[in-house]
Amino acid sequence: MNKVTINKADPNSSVGGRLNQLALDYMAYSLAGSKEDSTTNETFNQLWRWDNNRFSHQYAFEAKMGKQTLGMITCYPITLMNRLAWPTFLKLLSYRKWGLIGYNLMNWKECYSMITLKEGREDEFHIGTLAALPESRGLGVGSALIRFAEEQAVLQGYLKCSLTVKKENLLAIKLYEKIGYQKTGEIEKPALSLYRMSKKLV
Repeated sequence: MNKVTINKADPNSSVGGRLNQLALDYMAYSLAGSKEDSTTNETFNQLWRWDNNRFSHQYAFEAKMGKQTLGMITCYPITLMNRLAWPTFLKLLSYRKWGLIGYNLMNWKECYSMITLKEGREDEFHIGTLAALPESRGLGVGSALIRFAEEQAVLQGYLKCSLTVKKENLLAIKLYEKIGYQKTGEIEKPALSLYRMSKKLV
C-alpha cells in the first residue's frame, strides 16, 4: 500500500488552486471578487501558478499518494506572509480589475475584515491554508501536512507554529487540539469569526 508523502508543490498542479479555495471557504469570494465558481476557480488557479503571493505554489507543499495529490498546505513566517499581502492584492487587481473593485464595494464589510485581519504574531511560523480532498479522509493527510509545517518551522528557527480556524469548524478544531494546538485569541469581524491557535514546538 502506498504511503502519504509530502512534496514541494507543483505550479502545474491541477488541484492546488482548488485546495486553497477549500481552505478559505467563503473568504475566497472577497479575494476573487466573485461568487461565480468559474471566476473564483480561475483566479485561484492563477494565484497558484504565479510567484510572490500568499497563495502561490512557491510557499506550498502537496500531500501525495503515488502520483495523486490528496491535500495541500501553505506555510511561512508571519513576517513573510505579511509582506506578501500587498503583492497578492496587486496580482488580484491586475487579474480581476473592476470585477474585484466592484464586488468589494458592494461587500465592503467582507473587504474590511480581510484587509484588517491579523492572523498571528511576528515570532510565529504560520499555516496560511490547509486542505485535503474529501476522498482522502481517514488517511491522516491533514496531520501529516501539519507535522511537515512544524518541521519547516523548526528548521527556520521558529519556536511556535500558528494557524486560524473558523469557529464553526469543530472537526478541525478537535484535530488541532489533539496534536497540541491551543486557542490563543479570537477574531470577530463582520462576516468573519475565527480562533487563533498556536503550538510551542520545543
